[in-house]
Amino acid sequence: MNNNMKKVSALMVLSLALSGGAAYAATLDSTQPVNSTSVSADNKGAEAVKVTVNGAPMADGYWNKDGQVPMIALRDLTEALGIELKWNKENKSAELTKGTLWTLVTTGKDQYSVNKMLLKLGTAPEITNGRLFVPASFAEKVLHGQVTTTGNQVTISSEEEVKTVTERGVITGINSEGKYQSIHIGGAGTDGIVLNVGEDTTFKSADGKDIKLTNLTIGMNVEAEHSEIATLSLPPQTPTYKVTVLDAAASESETQLKEVLGTAGTIENVKTIEDNGTQIEISGSRLTETAPDHVILNISKDTELVNHQGETIKPEELTKGAKVIGFYSPVLTRSLPPIGTAWKVVIETPAEQPEAK
Repeated sequence: MNNNMKKVSALMVLSLALSGGAAYAATLDSTQPVNSTSVSADNKGAEAVKVTVNGAPMADGYWNKDGQVPMIALRDLTEALGIELKWNKENKSAELTKGTLWTLVTTGKDQYSVNKMLLKLGTAPEITNGRLFVPASFAEKVLHGQVTTTGNQVTISSEEEVKTVTERGVITGINSEGKYQSIHIGGAGTDGIVLNVGEDTTFKSADGKDIKLTNLTIGMNVEAEHSEIATLSLPPQTPTYKVTVLDAAASESETQLKEVLGTAGTIENVKTIEDNGTQIEISGSRLTETAPDHVILNISKDTELVNHQGETIKPEELTKGAKVIGFYSPVLTRSLPPIGTAWKVVIETPAEQPEAK
């Protein structure tokens, strides 16, 4: 994977604004880390936050004075990343070195020297309780690490520590608005995983053509290459480098699709209709604003029946009690519940089988 794919912009979150930060703290003049130090949240009462560096949890941190930018204890960050720090008491500055990397951090100055070039991050380093803190973006912009912030959790990893995972799933939600964009796959609600996407995320159709996030729709089966690191939230969130649509109809010209509705829930009833067709009644939650949370779907010979990996399932698996997601067009009857025709049904959990007596 090239460097552009390796670097998702710092603090990227599809559904959350830049909102958290943390620091595992050690005294400025100490060369030994302190393994259980907490810094209280600021005077606005912000929730204390937690930080993980290269998979190792650090102690609690805090928001900086404006209540928006997460701050990280510099010494502990550099020690966790294997960077040498030399503290200068006279001008309250820190010199950092590792291989070809060199930078100078000075207390109170939003001016970071990176290999003899000056960089501004919008927030100056500050000393709190005898420890020097820098904005979390310092880890990405200056130290070339990867930073992901979600709620009160901050995950940091050095570039060489970033490992990727590839998994398949059906899209159940898309957030294409605003700065923080994402795709939800592998389940609905708290199930599955949220793929945070950004400028460096690439999108491909099944035939290898470049497509865009706006070419995707719920119900598509995709393969995603994302970081091994994910938040502890439900569902977990992770930076994503590449998304490939596996459905054959996902070429750029064909993905300007009509509106698709979706309902995730449990099959309440199954019955056979005319011409030996099947009809399932799903009760649960809507995946889109205009979808019903209770719907009856006709299963035709053209309806795709799959699991989240895109593997075909048998119609016999659509039984009462099974957990499924139904995708269908907005053309529904006005009955209660409305009736439509499914173009895809994804089975999540088969119905529990009664114990043998």
